[in-house]
Amino acid sequence: MTSLRILLASCAVLFLCNCSSFEKEWDEAVADYQSGSVAAPYGPWQGNWKTDTNGHTGDLRAIVKPSSKEGNYTFRYHATWGALFRGTYSVDFPGRKQGGAYVIEGKKSLGPFGTFGHKATVNSSTFKASYSNDNGDLGAFTLRRP
Repeated sequence: MTSLRILLASCAVLFLCNCSSFEKEWDEAVADYQSGSVAAPYGPWQGNWKTDTNGHTGDLRAIVKPSSKEGNYTFRYHATWGALFRGTYSVDFPGRKQGGAYVIEGKKSLGPFGTFGHKATVNSSTFKASYSNDNGDLGAFTLRRP
């Protein structure tokens, strides 16, 4: 029982540190965007997500940065699930410019949470994506500039 408590406390500390580092990065990304130093698809985005198959929904924020891999973009997401649960995760997906927008799609294993995939279209003011996981859940998120 003591081992379980230590494990849970350790997970909580790691989770809280991850969220506070996101908040710091978020504030910096918003300031950079407001100063005009970043343009689509980069910078901060905010909105919500909704899973169509079960009706679950929550708030979602994203910070998009250039990836170290040519042709890829790094997304750092911060999502809420209900009133109590929050989490962050990062994905690195390939993308291409198509007309006045960017089309970015890919898949990533989130370990015990399955494989997450999304296809996004991002322009200067909107970020719309559909997503799925290997549990059969389908949904979408719509983000805008803060």
